[in-house]
Amino acid sequence: MPRHDRRCRSLIPCFPSFDQRPIKRRIILWVCVAHTSHKFGRTGETFVKILSMKGFPEIIGHRGAPRDAMENTLAAFDIALAQGADGVELDVHATSDGEVVVHHDPAIEQPNGPRAIAQMSLAELSTVQLPGGNRVPTLDAVLSFIGARATVYVEVKAPHIEAAVAAVLGRHSSVRSAVHSFDHRIAVLVRELRPTTSIGLLSASYPVTIASCVTDARANALWQHAELIDERLVRDAHARGARLIAWTVNDPLHAFELVSIGVDGLCTDVPGLLRTALERRLKV
Repeated sequence: MPRHDRRCRSLIPCFPSFDQRPIKRRIILWVCVAHTSHKFGRTGETFVKILSMKGFPEIIGHRGAPRDAMENTLAAFDIALAQGADGVELDVHATSDGEVVVHHDPAIEQPNGPRAIAQMSLAELSTVQLPGGNRVPTLDAVLSFIGARATVYVEVKAPHIEAAVAAVLGRHSSVRSAVHSFDHRIAVLVRELRPTTSIGLLSASYPVTIASCVTDARANALWQHAELIDERLVRDAHARGARLIAWTVNDPLHAFELVSIGVDGLCTDVPGLLRTALERRLKV
């Protein structure tokens, strides 16, 4: 076997059930490992040590553990934490009476069709039963439920609810939390209202310059679509004091690639799977 091949083979056993993967998948995996070993010019064992020195990435349950329970529910968050998630990510809207609630879509499906959360009172919303017998929780309830067990990353989905979100976070100041949004103005405004709030900027495009978003907003993190991350972007974010969090990452191989270039956090639907795979790979 050529010397280059021996380097690659040293990493392969760290992937569970490698030989049972479809042949196409095995080829892709071999090429990826070959690329990283060749790029860094080190044996597989040394390469893993380099990754371990960078620190284990933060595993963030995307809406909890949505493949095991209804997303954005206390059950989903509880399972994510049981699977080893360091944090949970959730989405919020506000009811007509100003209560911040945890739900992804702006409307709730009703027998007569969808109804906007913003047009329902909390009392009305509390009567709605989701699949599996779940209810839409309030942000207050989620923060109380999670407590000191994990970091809560709040994605603000609706405009004009920044003050309500800041007030809820203020009532739970002992809980580690942060706010992020696709509308970067929302995250910035929440921090203006509550200066201790850590903020992140959601992005589904590759920025021309980091300065155009992260620096101007003084953001603590850039939440970047996982398919639009490279080593340069990670380096630029770090140079400006921002963490780089990838979303949504469900494939262990992709997770390993992202960790290898310095990504700080992985937002995932499968927190247990990623933690197990990365711990095996990094020998944690």
